Amino acid sequence: MTLPSSTSTRPEPSRPASAFAAVDLGASSGRVMLGTLTATGLELNEVHRFPNRPVTTEGELCWDVDALFAETLEGLGRAVARCEATGATLSGIGVDSWGVDYAIIDEAGAITRPVLHHRGAPDPAPWIAGRPLDEAAVFALSGVPDQAINTSLRLSAQNARAAFAGERLLFIPDLWVYLLTGVLGTEPTIASTSQLLDASSGDWSEELVALHGLDGLTLPPVRAPGSFAGLTTEAITSRIGSATAVPVYRVAGHDTAGAFAFAEPVAPGDTGTGLVSSGTWSLVGTAAAVPALGRDALEAGFTNERGIRGTLLLQNLNGMWILHQCMQDWETDAAAPAAPPLDVAGLVAEAALVPASAAVFDVADERLLAPGGMVERVATLAEEAGRARPETRAETVRAVLDSLAAAYARGVQRAGELTGARLTAIRIVGGGSKNALLCQLTADISGLPVTAGPAEASSIGTIAAQIVASGLRRDLAEVYTQVSGDGAGTTDYLPGGDPFPSSPASNPSAPTAPAEASAAGPLPPEGTP
Repeated sequence: MTLPSSTSTRPEPSRPASAFAAVDLGASSGRVMLGTLTATGLELNEVHRFPNRPVTTEGELCWDVDALFAETLEGLGRAVARCEATGATLSGIGVDSWGVDYAIIDEAGAITRPVLHHRGAPDPAPWIAGRPLDEAAVFALSGVPDQAINTSLRLSAQNARAAFAGERLLFIPDLWVYLLTGVLGTEPTIASTSQLLDASSGDWSEELVALHGLDGLTLPPVRAPGSFAGLTTEAITSRIGSATAVPVYRVAGHDTAGAFAFAEPVAPGDTGTGLVSSGTWSLVGTAAAVPALGRDALEAGFTNERGIRGTLLLQNLNGMWILHQCMQDWETDAAAPAAPPLDVAGLVAEAALVPASAAVFDVADERLLAPGGMVERVATLAEEAGRARPETRAETVRAVLDSLAAAYARGVQRAGELTGARLTAIRIVGGGSKNALLCQLTADISGLPVTAGPAEASSIGTIAAQIVASGLRRDLAEVYTQVSGDGAGTTDYLPGGDPFPSSPASNPSAPTAPAEASAAGPLPPEGTP
């Protein structure tokens, strides 16, 4: 007897949702974000946030990597616990961080030298003067201008004090991947911040390595962003409370590249979007189809950093670091200490009532790099630019935000000129995207509409890269259409708009973009009254 075939389909048992962790290390704080693929899209949740405070070791400013990695494991443990509570599976881990900083390890994997902080970088002049190639030639190879924070120049200084002999270099996200998996490697986005990567080939430049006297240092193999790095070691798997080893992916290790993973590269004649990553640092420019390696890009202060797609043509400027350092000054002022913690939103609202001034200072000024005494330095720079000396907190904050917004507008305009593209809008991501006055001022001064957000753009990029690498979505664009949750929202600002629409009084001090400051013409230079 033959049973009739059933026309119904037996329902398959439901599969647990896949979740991916982003370890996003910022220069002032770190966080572990969890992205869970649900029936309705990608839900983003912050599971752990922790401060990143530099320490002094052997008389030098350094990163406290032991504390940061311990916080990372705490966050991953919370991610595992959340997955267990929601019935999801932790299917991947990715790590991103700021650029240029690095660790030196020996063959056994032990860190042999202090992990130096870029803000304590020595004067690079002696190493630059001793090179047989000038800056333009180095820029043509690497796409990166000479700056004190450059990995290449700081390695040269370290090597001069104690020569490298078979030691290995790992950038911060690569160190984390190594500590999680035991696998050595890097990828182009973080490696491109070093001034040692060939901007054309995307691999290490033997000429640049030799030029900086680094033949005794072993550089990690360069892998593609979005590639599988390895599984968590037995010790790490146990430490974070996972029942099984977790895949670790080599995502866009440079947080800026992850933040701009959504950006379409532009070529001459294209219409595109100006990009701003506003955090401790500000990265301002656009995504380009090819690197800009000529003297015009160098003299305009741009760097070419690898993106997930194409090149990120960016100016590297100070960002919210200036404001945060001012707040620290106020909180520790012995004469008139503020009750910590100061409220950023309150300071910004007060600054919105300060009359606008077109006199702005150069936020890339090297006097703004070091911590401490920031209020006085801002006042000095404002006076030098022709602005009335800020006397109140609100006036100081307004001077900072006016200057940042002008730098954003100017950088986007110049990036359009260098790429030959027509940039008709600006996208601001990162923590600064939550600063309504800064975003509105950028729209006003540039004459372009601004979309602000997501605030957690780097984490989203890190999670999106893992999802595509695991085969659960076709491409990054598909992932980006499905994101919701913590730090995923956006807000639009139009030139001449009100940054505080819910306030009973509109902002009377939003600067009117002068004709020369609109998209139709050049912006006034820094320091122009």
